[in-house]
Amino acid sequence: MYLDCADSATIVRYQPLGILKGITTNPTLLKRQGGAREALLQAILATRPPLLFVQVLGATAVEMVDDFRRILATFPDAPLGIKVPVNHAGLEAITAMRALRLDIPLLGTAIYSAEQAILAGIAGCDFVAPYINRMENSAIDPYAVIRSSRRYFDNHAIPCHIMGASFKNSQQMLRALDAGAHTCTLPPELLHTMLERPVVETAIRAFNADGAASA
Repeated sequence: MYLDCADSATIVRYQPLGILKGITTNPTLLKRQGGAREALLQAILATRPPLLFVQVLGATAVEMVDDFRRILATFPDAPLGIKVPVNHAGLEAITAMRALRLDIPLLGTAIYSAEQAILAGIAGCDFVAPYINRMENSAIDPYAVIRSSRRYFDNHAIPCHIMGASFKNSQQMLRALDAGAHTCTLPPELLHTMLERPVVETAIRAFNADGAASA
């Protein structure tokens, strides 16, 4: 699993769980934190994540590739992955980035269709991120998108993993995994809800009380 978060204090809270393979960010999450992108990313990297995905900015392939170079030059030794929105310019940028660096994980983002995911995988992405809740809100079946994408990747031996994103509840996450997503990136609020269920906390308190009484 990945944590979709740009707040270093929150990241530190969840890292000890042992379930996180990395952190995903986007320009909106960084904006909410306030401050310059470089400083925010440096703060996240100080938490020592296994992998940090950063989204490139730009409306053209040239602009995206320029930002790709800028990010890597700023953090030359950091465990970075790069997120690229999948449209015409994005696919062109993905192809150029893959030609420049084979060792940098690329994640195709803003996925709303199986066609996007498949094209991103063919172009060289290591991950694609279908937007589950946003697709549902747009009357698109996200689980059919995942199934079609996964079937194509498996049938053609394309080494691209599906990372479910944009979740509002745990049932969406479970359905995404059941449909074939390899992993998911979760907002901290959802992870908190999954781990802090009142019924579970009540049971734990009862066990501890009974244990203390018989100690």
